[in-house]
Amino acid sequence: MVGGVVKSELYLSRSPLQSWCEPSGRTLPAVLAPWLLESGSLTQRLRDHGEGFALELLGYHDVMLAEDEARWLGEPQARCREVVLSLAGTACVYGWTLVPQRGMRCAALAGQGQTPLGELVFTSGAAQRRELQVATFAVEQSRWCRAAIVWGRRSLLEWQGIPLLVHELFLPGLVDDKESM
Repeated sequence: MVGGVVKSELYLSRSPLQSWCEPSGRTLPAVLAPWLLESGSLTQRLRDHGEGFALELLGYHDVMLAEDEARWLGEPQARCREVVLSLAGTACVYGWTLVPQRGMRCAALAGQGQTPLGELVFTSGAAQRRELQVATFAVEQSRWCRAAIVWGRRSLLEWQGIPLLVHELFLPGLVDDKESM
């Protein structure tokens, strides 16, 4: 990673347009504010929003962390898990989670596979959200969405003593085209 940017050559190419900041530091689009500020499980919110929830696991890879990420996770390297969350065949959220190497010793995380992170950490009631930041990104056209400017959030979850840095980009498929982003 360069300059705090998680870049995936194989999946969704994205470039930050602003630095991460607290939600109070930005004017959030009304249609996305509830999604950006969600304090519980985004997986559950998506399931409540529509039918046909699906998770596409894109893969795992090891990454060197940017300085701020390393500070949050307490290690210079992490395992990155990338997913796309869809409703009724339409991609709604592109997500990537950074898990410190020590977290991969946890059997539930190491063997997570197709299980949504929200389902894993929020159903036990033990997950705590420590931080929440938002930013906008330019995403290139992909098989999941058209080229667009999208909002994203990152949050630091603590689960079973393991910090998880969760990033979620809200793709155009989440809201109707007629609603203002």
